[in-house]
Amino acid sequence: MGIALSWKNTTQNKKRTLAAVSGIAFSLVLIFMQVGFLDGATTASTLLYDCIDFDLIVTSDRYESMMSCGRFDRIYMRKAAVEPGVAGTGILNLAGKRWTNPDTEEQCSILLVGVDDDPAYVLHPEIRDNLSQVAPDNTIMLDRLSHKDYGDVSVGTTGTIQDVDVRVTANFDLGVSLFTEGSGVTNHKTFARLTGVPARMASFGLIKIDPNANLQDVKRRLRNALPADVFLFDRDEFIRQEQAFFISVKPVGIVFQTGVLVSFMVGMVILYQVLSTEVSNRLSEYATLKAVGFSTAFIYRIGINQALFFSVLSYSPALIVSLLLYHIIRIASRLPMHLDPPIALFVLALTIVMCSVSGYLALRKLKHADPADLF
Repeated sequence: MGIALSWKNTTQNKKRTLAAVSGIAFSLVLIFMQVGFLDGATTASTLLYDCIDFDLIVTSDRYESMMSCGRFDRIYMRKAAVEPGVAGTGILNLAGKRWTNPDTEEQCSILLVGVDDDPAYVLHPEIRDNLSQVAPDNTIMLDRLSHKDYGDVSVGTTGTIQDVDVRVTANFDLGVSLFTEGSGVTNHKTFARLTGVPARMASFGLIKIDPNANLQDVKRRLRNALPADVFLFDRDEFIRQEQAFFISVKPVGIVFQTGVLVSFMVGMVILYQVLSTEVSNRLSEYATLKAVGFSTAFIYRIGINQALFFSVLSYSPALIVSLLLYHIIRIASRLPMHLDPPIALFVLALTIVMCSVSGYLALRKLKHADPADLF
């Protein structure tokens, strides 16, 4: 009976119900978008590392993030290579520089990636297969998904990096990061020429361990063998470090988190106003139920059920609209935004919490539903 009565109360005034559902759905779309931006940006912050195969990574002790990683002497990797349990090592260099479009003179930021001539650690098929194309001096492999201000990025075109002319000899698909508007891959020799970084210095040292070796044992031995001016992370630890820096330190991550909270509060206020109005309008009806013997708990269940109905009715259209918006934003911005089940379930959980809190606050008015007031 309680559920049926709650549903009748929810749908009796269809215009009011539609207005309420629209307002709550709008706040849920805001939550979906803020969560999507945060998730997509977090994914983009470590997109490059998804292309790299490593079990352990060596960084400078000045390392904070991809774009603030410091450098160390690559001779340290020779020490790492001879440690028991180490199957192979490699060097990865990163630097943020400026790309100049020769046709428009537009300048864009570029993440310049320096790799070994034959790195076993590259997982990205296009980068791995085209490494021979960036062997000549001042040649570069450019990301097709770079910002449109890059101009034509196809093979054979030219551009300028730090006042040095470079020729595009291959392409790959990666996507824009939160730090730069595009990316390019070259060998260590050209990387040193374009960045001015001494050839003996490295941004990251990549280590693969023997499949039969214990990761923590190898990590402990390497920690003892390497100098104190470098850090050593395993893969999962390093990825978490990068993402935590973006979420907790970078302003854009903090803004997205704040956006989720603000959107949640907006939805809670809207739902509270709707339920509060419903309770006020039906206060005499609730008092009548009390007068004929229904318990206060039963009457509270009616209000809670009504809050759940509003939430469920709002969640479905919000989910559909958000799926469409995710698709549009992914195409327009090339940000890896995907409305996957974890995000959908997370927003659903927030919706239930929002419903519970708003329902509790609104139902406090039922204390004033006194049967004596009816006579």
